[in-house]
Formats: sequence, structure tokens, C-alpha cells
Amino acid sequence: MQKNILFSIFGLVIGIVLILLAVFVFTGSTTLNGACYGIGAALIALSGGNLIGKSVIKSVETPETLKIQAIEVNDERNIRIRERAGWNTVRIFTPVLCFLTLASALIGVELYVTLTACGLVILLAGLSIGSQIYYDKRL
Repeated sequence: MQKNILFSIFGLVIGIVLILLAVFVFTGSTTLNGACYGIGAALIALSGGNLIGKSVIKSVETPETLKIQAIEVNDERNIRIRERAGWNTVRIFTPVLCFLTLASALIGVELYVTLTACGLVILLAGLSIGSQIYYDKRL
């Protein structure tokens, strides 16, 4: 728990430093300036949200709710529901991603966009095959 809070505080500090760099140091370079603004803002938003979330969870958490949560996380039925939801997501996402990859190639989108989409299709296929092999050996 403390490690997560330290990472969030570190992320806030890095985000503020990046935004200050964008304001005061990288004023001439628009690319570097925009990257520092974007990454800094994302770090501030994610780290701040994580800190706020941790404080809210800490204020409403009781030993009773922790016990119920531990039971529900390890419940066999909930595990199967999560597995089925993940599999259905992959089953639906694969043709959509393939269609978008093909469409981006046919309509003449920049090459890096098409190659990134192809990489995602290959990654999705590799993860699907790898997890199927893993679970076949496990079960």
C-alpha cells in the first residue's frame, strides 16, 4: 500500500517537472514542448486519481468489507464469469481489429498506423495462443 502511494507521489512530481520543463525550457521546440505537456498532464491526472482513489478506499474500508471482498475474489463462480467475459471480449475484438487494420491499409492511412494495427493483431493472436497452451497444460 505504501509503495503505491510513493509511486503516485513520484508520478505527481515527475508530471509537474515535465510541465515546468515545457513552460520554461522547451519553448522553441513544439514537438518536445507538446510531448512534455502531454506526458506531464497524464502523469498528474493518473497519479492524482490514484491518490484520491486510495484515500477514498481507505476511508470506507472495514474488516467486514475486506473479508467479503476476499471471498468474492476467490469465488469459483466469479472467476469463471471473469474468464468468460475476457474470452468474449477477445472473440469480439479480434474481427473488429482485423477489419480496422484492413480498412486503414485500403484507405491509405499513414503506414505507421497500419503497421501498429498489424502489430496489435499479431500480439492478440500470440497472447490467445499462448494463454490457450498455458491453460491446456494447467487444466
